[in-house]
Parts: sequence; structure tokens; C-alpha cells
Amino acid sequence: MTYLIRTPLGRAALCLLALLGGASGRAGSCVGAACVVAGPRLLSVDSGRSVILNTLIEGLLGGGNLSATALDWNAVAQADVRLDTFLNLLQARVSAASVQDALNTQITAATLFEVAAQAAQADGNVAAASALNLLAARVGGLSGTLRLGDLLQLSFPPGAFTDARLNLLNLVLGGAQLFNTRNAVTTGTTPITLTGVSVDLRTLGLDTVTPTVQAFVQVIEPPVYVCGPQGAEFHTAAVRVKLNVNLGNLNVGVPAAGLTLTLTRLNLYLEVAQAAGTIGLIDAVADAVTLSATPGVAKLGLGTIPDATFFNRTVADPFTALTPAIIGTTQISVSLPLVGSQSVNLDVNARGLASGTPGPGSLTFSGPYPQTQTVSSGAVGVTSLVTSLVDSLTLSLTVSAGQSILPGLQTVVNAAISNALAPVTSTLKLVLRPVLVAVLNAAVDQVLTLLGIRIGEAVLTVTGVNTVCTVTGRVYSDQQPDGTPDPGETWPGPTVTVNALRGGRVVGTVSVPAGNGAYSLSLPENTGALLLSTSPTSLNPTAPGGFVFVNPPSGQVTLSVPPGTTSVPDQNFGLFAGDRLTTLVFRDDGRDAVINGVPVSGVPHDVLRQLGELPVTGLTLTAQGSGGTRSATTDQTGAATLYLPLGWTGVTLSAGIVPTRDALTGLRVDSAVILATDPLGSGLSPAPLPTPAGTARAAQLGLTGRPALTPNNAASTEAPATLTYTHQLEPGTLGTLTLSAAGPYPVSVAVDRDCDGTISAAERSAGPTLTVDGSWPRDASGRLRACAAETTVTVPATAAPGTSGVTTTTAALSWALRPVTDSAQATDTTTVIPGATLGKTVQNLTRQEGPASSVDARPLDTLRYCLNVQNTTPNPITGAVISDTVPGPTQYVSGSLTLNGLPVSDAADTDAAEITAGTVTYRLGTLPPGATARACFDVTVP
Repeated sequence: MTYLIRTPLGRAALCLLALLGGASGRAGSCVGAACVVAGPRLLSVDSGRSVILNTLIEGLLGGGNLSATALDWNAVAQADVRLDTFLNLLQARVSAASVQDALNTQITAATLFEVAAQAAQADGNVAAASALNLLAARVGGLSGTLRLGDLLQLSFPPGAFTDARLNLLNLVLGGAQLFNTRNAVTTGTTPITLTGVSVDLRTLGLDTVTPTVQAFVQVIEPPVYVCGPQGAEFHTAAVRVKLNVNLGNLNVGVPAAGLTLTLTRLNLYLEVAQAAGTIGLIDAVADAVTLSATPGVAKLGLGTIPDATFFNRTVADPFTALTPAIIGTTQISVSLPLVGSQSVNLDVNARGLASGTPGPGSLTFSGPYPQTQTVSSGAVGVTSLVTSLVDSLTLSLTVSAGQSILPGLQTVVNAAISNALAPVTSTLKLVLRPVLVAVLNAAVDQVLTLLGIRIGEAVLTVTGVNTVCTVTGRVYSDQQPDGTPDPGETWPGPTVTVNALRGGRVVGTVSVPAGNGAYSLSLPENTGALLLSTSPTSLNPTAPGGFVFVNPPSGQVTLSVPPGTTSVPDQNFGLFAGDRLTTLVFRDDGRDAVINGVPVSGVPHDVLRQLGELPVTGLTLTAQGSGGTRSATTDQTGAATLYLPLGWTGVTLSAGIVPTRDALTGLRVDSAVILATDPLGSGLSPAPLPTPAGTARAAQLGLTGRPALTPNNAASTEAPATLTYTHQLEPGTLGTLTLSAAGPYPVSVAVDRDCDGTISAAERSAGPTLTVDGSWPRDASGRLRACAAETTVTVPATAAPGTSGVTTTTAALSWALRPVTDSAQATDTTTVIPGATLGKTVQNLTRQEGPASSVDARPLDTLRYCLNVQNTTPNPITGAVISDTVPGPTQYVSGSLTLNGLPVSDAADTDAAEITAGTVTYRLGTLPPGATARACFDVTVP
């Protein structure tokens, strides 16, 4: 399947949740999740900070001689790589069975940097890859190890945050801090020299002071970067920092005591505990999360603590060992009558201790991500911590070592020291306050900030908010198959994997062994693919040997996890033990298509469907084998799927076509082709199929129409006569069509070649053979349309009444591009019958003789001629017309025309008779069988 991860720009820069095992929450449920780094996100590195970074990391690792430039560090700081890419590379590097195992594997710092370089290279960041490879080379000789899972605390299984991005500078610094804690390293051998520390003391009547400051750093507990649901905890590192401050023999006057102090060196000790927090309410739909956090407790001491104590992680509170330290010197002069005078060198000793306990705070983040905010206690900070230390400061003046007091002057020296102590203390507090603030700010800004640590503040960066859903489903053997997991349908094996894909990569996978087939994967919002395969690294669905996919048929589905989703159950994979035969049935008649406005000719009878060739729907396909039969009906696309079990032999395929209407053109199964040799389907109905072997097979079955000539006709006629019989001719498919006819009477044939409904004289003389090509019109179903055909029969005068003759008209079609001939026939039966009778009588009206075939007549007699018609045939006579000529030398009697005893006019008008130029014409209309008609006119004898 595929799944969707909704992630705006930068939304999941460090969502480490992506790739660890151990699902959280009930199967199928969804939960909001957020990714948090306790510390700021460093966007740029200048040349001064690059030097500090080299020294800091070298010190945390205990060696390495780093020399990365500002350009190198900027490339690393600005590199956000895919977390899944990094972890997959780590897994491959340590040859771990899973990502979780890779995170639990002990690796060297060089390995960490090398894998980070590979991830940068895979992300196309050549500059960052080069810088990280340089770092890896420099620390290659270090023997200590770290376990990256102690830094990356993830609460969801692989694939939960597939868009997660990991900032490589955060990874380098976090890894260095982790290495430091796990290998008992301090920066004692590689102190960090702070730059640009300047203190303006002119308000105190002194010059601006630029002390030299060296920092020694030790990480007590490493930071934790977290991706998890509400309640997940995160924290910064806990650190101890020793600051050696060289004041360069700063001279400070104490007028009230008449002394000048020379300040030489300060030893400051700083411990900042973890700034810890918890993920609160997550609204993944609104892209929002609330965090609660408490800045770490800070302790600051002035004096001296043995390094073996301060940098000993087993000592919970090294400040109990804080004792006064010499921070400068002064000189007093004393005298006593009778004893003498003496200049006495004094040491200025100081001890101070302060702590700050910040209160908790709450922040709401609403994107875009990554987004950084700061929780501030308000009451605890650099200034307040220094103020508290100065207020607690205890000073003492003691005679410098190696100096002897003259006998008798000790009391005077003690009194002088006592008198000077108060003004010295007051003056030193005024001077030390700005000096300590400047030094401590420099230490925070230049060193601790790189480690994500502040005094009295918790700097939090949310790198992403998302909803993580546990997708559940089953892999099962679908025995029907019907695409539904029925009771008892389990997975018999072998072991398969369900892989989640996004962006062309596997972002999560789970193995499914033989058994009930149940599985679960955690995926975030968005759309991607979920597929079944035989390898956890496969990007394509693959059915195990002997099986084919049933549902989904491709073995892969698109899975959408939109915002607000509550569960994603029933993502099932059904497989069948045998072959899946998906057959496309279509009209293989070469129908043309139009592609982008350009006509494209089709190719008929090749069993390869072109765009214009239409699917055949509702056709039943039946597979038969040694184990029985299986049937399927083609859908609206012309496709039907048959599942053929393993073990069947002698498998064949039949199609339920109407053989008088359609013919099979061939069957194509994968690359094997059987083409028709005749229109009756020899070798195709049924057609052989491969023995089932667990293969998904694609087949095409071609159909085409057969020619049809209808109807059969019959007619009766008297001889001689010419009869034209009309037929409807369907060609069936493309090819060469020849129309012929044979019978007892002379016959001719013609076709309405342009199918316009009329057979023209040119078409009657065009001959019996024509080409049926793509221009032949089609009906709404796509079949070649039926057009008119004529068979003309000429009955000779010699044909005896009562005889019949059958004329057979044949339409023979040779398929285009294939040696197949098909035909259709129609018959026309012509029966010769006696014609209608026509008799003529004459009556002498003057002499009242007749009617008879002849009468005697004298001049001026009036004669009446009558034509007597009778339909003696068994069929109606339509459009009957009779005529006669007035016999000469008689003269027609005007107005004497009658038809069936009724007068009709002489003129050629709308009635049924007229006389023109001595010819009498009568239109009798339709005479039913047995009907008679009598038409008469009168003449006079001259």
C-alpha cells in the first residue's frame, strides 16, 4: 500500500520517531506525536565559533586535532538529512538486523561521523559530506564508543515519521556529549579559550579589562532528543564547567584602606543540571503542541575544588569541597616604636557559592517547523546568579607564604589586616560583579549554547508535529478466492514482509511468518504505498513462490492517512495458491481511433487491442481442468479474472460467444499466441492454457463479427417478369467482400457501397467485390453497420405457371491480414403464377345486340366496348392499369367513359380514367385475389 505524510516545509526536521520498533497504543489507533530538541538550532557559524567548535568537540571526545573551517561547520549546521536514510545507513554499516539493533550497537565517533557523511551525500549535500568525512578522519584513532539509542529516544516503530529530518550539527554535538559521558572524558587536556571577553570598569575609576578565560567542560548526563506522544520526556545535557580567569594583574585601589590590590586569577566552577520537559497536548490537525519545561538548576562557585572531585561524575555535589582560593595580592606597611617597620605581602583569598532553581514554564508551538522558543524563569539568570555569588562572597587576607613577620609586629599586622578587610571586601565585590557577569555570559554564549544549555532558561525547538496511526491487517491464503479474509483462512507461509513506501524508499517494514497473518505498522499522516513482498528492502510487490495476489491484485495499495484519522484497520493482503489469469476480451476488428485529434488506423485480427477496439462486456469465460471448472464474466472494461489452482492439469479456456454472430480471432497468454484459422474457432474453443504454477498471467481474447445476409425472401409473379429482392448485409469484420448469386433464372447483385440507403446506378454496375475497411460505418455498439444489398431475378416468358426457382445469394468475406474466409447466405424463392385475365366485348346499343366478341354494325349505329379484368392470382395486384385504342374508323362518343358502371371524365385529371389521342386509359388501383373490374366506352359507326 502507499501512505500519505502531511508535512509542511521544515515540519519534520528532526522527527526521530520514524524508525524504531515497539508500537505504542492499541492496534489500529492513532495518536498525536511531536519531535522536540531541548536546545537552539544553530543556523550559522562564524570563524571565531568554528575554532571553539573544533576545540569543544575535540575536548569532549578526548582528542582528534580538529581543524574544520567556518565553511565546513556552516555546511554541517545547515544540513538536514532524512532520518530514515541516516538510520538505514547506520543499520547497513553495523550489519544490524534492524534499526533498533543498530541504535543499540556500540559505535565509534568516527563511525557516527562517517554515517552522517553518507546521509549528507545521499541527500545531495556534498559540502556537508566532505566536512563530516574530515571530522571522521581526525577522530579515527579514538577508541571509545557510544550507543546512539541513548541520544535518540523514539517512541514509535519504523515509518512513523518518514519525512523526519535530522540536523547534522545537532547530531555531531549530541553524539560528542554522549561520547563524553560514556568515556569519562573532560576537556582538561583541551581547554577552550574564550574570545572577546571585555569588562568596562571605568565607572569604578579603572580601565577596561580583557581577561583571558579558559573553559574546561565535562558532560555529566547526555541530552535526549525525543519524538513521542503526549507525556514523552526530553532534556538537555547536564554539564560541569571550570573557568580559569586570568585578570592580568589588575590593580584595584582601596582608598579607605590605603591599599592597592593586584587581582591575578579567579577559579569559577559552574554546574548546570538538565533542563527537562514533557510533551503536552498535541493537536496534529492544527499543527500545534504544548510543552512544559523547567530550566536546569545552576550552581556557581568561586574558590577552588580539586579536579579529581569536580570532574568526578560519581560525586553528586562537588561544591561541598569548595574552599577559598587566592585571587590576588596586596601589601601593607606596619611599624612599632622600638621594634621597627616592615612591608608585609598579603594574599587575597575568596570563596563564594550561589545556586538558582528556576520554576517551570509552558510554551505553545504552532509552526511552521522547526520553531524555537525559550522558557525563562525570570528569577534565575547570569546576572542574578553572579549577584547571589558576590553577596555570599567571603574574603580573607593572609600573609603570603614564605614571609616572616618581625618579632613584636604580629599584633600590629593582625590589626592592620582586620582594619583593611571590610573596605577590601566592599571594593572587590564592586569589581568582581561585572567581571563575573562578563565571563559567565561569554561561557554561555560561546560554549554552553553550542550544547543547548542556558542559565535560567530552557531553549526548546519543536521540529515537527504529526499524527501517527498504527495500520493493521492480515496476510491470508484466499482459497475461494473472493478478496475477503474468511474464518479459517490463515497464512501457511513462507514468511513475507509488508513494506511501507514513500518517495521511492522503504520507510517501514514488518515480517509476517506462517500463522494467523496479522501485522501492524505505524505510519504518519499522508499518502504512500503499502505492499507485500518477500524482502524487507523491496520497492516492488512480489508474491512468494506458488502464490498470486488476489486483493489487492497488484499486491500494492495506496493508503491515505489524512489529518484527523482515528484508525487504519483492515489493510489486508489476500493471496491464492495457483495462477491468476486476467483476460481482456475485445472486438478485434481494427476500429480506428483518434489520438490528440489525429486519426490512427487500427489493425484487425492480431489479438492486440488498439485504442479504438471496444471491450466485450458480459461475456462468460470458463476454465476447465482436471480439478473442475471456474467461470467469470467480463466487466465494463472487458476484463475477467479466473483463479486456477495449483495441481490442475489439462486446463483449457472457452468463451460463451454466439457462434453464428461472432468468431474468435485468437488468444494471447503472456507471449504465447494462438491465431484463428477458420471462423468456427478450431483450436480456440476451447483453447489450451499453461499448467498453473503460481503465476499472474495476462491474456487477450479477440472477437470479431461474422457476416450476415438477411432476410430470406419469397415472391410470386407471372412470366415474364423482373423481381428485385432487398437484403441487409453486415460485413462482420474488415476484409474483402464478394457478393454472388446463383439460381434457375438469370440473376444480378448489387450493394449499397456507401451505405447511404440507396443503391445507385453506379453501385449496380460496380461489380460484386468490394473492400470493407475502416471507413465502413458502425452502429452504436461498434459493430460494422448493415447496409442494403439487392438480388435481381429475371423470370423468362417461358417459365411455366406453378413452377418455383430458388436463388441463393452468398456474401463471402476474406479477413484482412489473416487467411480466414467466412460467408453468409440468403435465399430468394420466385414462384411463377398465372396472370390476371383480360377480356373484351362489344355491344350494338342501336340494335340491342351483344355483348359478344363481335357484332354487326351499320352506319350511325352506336357500339359499346367493355374491358373485363379479373385477378385470378393468389396475391393482390397493385397499381393495375389497362388501356385500349378506339377502333378506326369509329368515332368516340364524348363523355361515355365508365368504370365499374360509374361515369368518369374524359380529361386527364384526378379520377381513374382519361382518353388521349384515341387511347382510353383506366387506373384500376389494387385488385384483391378474385376481384373483377369493368371499363367501357362508346363509339359511333360513320
